[in-house]
Formats: sequence, structure tokens, C-alpha cells
Amino acid sequence: MFIREKIKKVNGGKSYIQHQLIESIRTPSGPRQQIVLNLGQLSLPEEKWKTLANCIEGFLANQKTLFPQDPEIEAKARHYASQIRQERLDRAQERITGGESAGEEPAQYEHVNINSLITNDAKTVGAEHVAISQMNEYGFDRILQGLDFTDDQIAYSKMLIVGRMVHPGSERDTVRWLSDGCSPLPKRISA
Repeated sequence: MFIREKIKKVNGGKSYIQHQLIESIRTPSGPRQQIVLNLGQLSLPEEKWKTLANCIEGFLANQKTLFPQDPEIEAKARHYASQIRQERLDRAQERITGGESAGEEPAQYEHVNINSLITNDAKTVGAEHVAISQMNEYGFDRILQGLDFTDDQIAYSKMLIVGRMVHPGSERDTVRWLSDGCSPLPKRISA
């Protein structure tokens, strides 16, 4: 994958710059370039475009990086990779339903080898559920309310404690684990 800059000129001499994420694909007619995602106008300097494209490709392939990336590039790559995944899911859903409204055309089913499935963006639930259940059973909320904690402080405390129980590490690592979306914990506690 790579990023290409496209300059679009409109009447009146005005021009717009747009960046596109491109991938090369093989077709029976030979190699072709396909637009994966329109990125709008990037604020990154041109020398970082390839790093961003590689980072996006790594996230799409669920590859771990050996060396830490620039946080700005990594954040943009996560954002664009999630957009690409969502777009691909939407296209697959469109293909399955055939673009027809529900009930107009019978569904077509395919056989799938479940041993070959690969998941991504998986979230754990079991350990968090056990920890929250035990906290509720012990009256953890009542204890913290007795210490004059606000509802937000109680929810935050529960997230940090359960996070340290389920994903032990430093405070910084716990916050990263919660914010990376690896756990449905923030939604579960606030509910």
C-alpha cells in the first residue's frame, strides 16, 4: 500500500488536494492500482506517508510492530484501519443481501470452515463479568459512596481495579488497555 496525492482543479482556477490510500492488485490484465480509502487532506509531511501506509496495512493484517511508531501516525493508522474494516464489512453485507430490502429475495448461504476463521478486535468479557459481579456482591459501590465518592469516581475506580485484576500491569498500561478498546469494561460499568 502507498499514499498518493491527487490535485483536483475546478472552474475558477481553484485546486483541491486529496490523499488516497492505494493498493496494487493483480488482475488477469496485469497489475492494477485500486483506491482503498480516500484520506482527505493529510497534515503529515510526505516523508511519513509510507510509514502511515505500512502502519495501516499492519493493523489490517493484525501484525504487531517490532518498534514503537510515532503516536500521531499510530492513531491515524488505527482510525483509517477501522474505517477500512467497516467499509469492507458494509460491502460484504451488501453482497450478502444483494442490495435488496429484507424479505424480497431469499438469502443465499455458504459453507464455512469454522476452524479457519480469524477474529480481530475481539473483546474479553468473562473475567470482567466475574470481577464486577464480585464487586457488586461485596457492596463495593456502597463502600465507596460511604467514602463520599461521586458516581463518576466510583465508575473510574471500578474500571481501574477490574483492569488491574484482568490485565495486570502498570497504571499506564491499564489505561492503554482500557482506551484501546480491548475491553468492553467502560460501557459495562457505566450501564
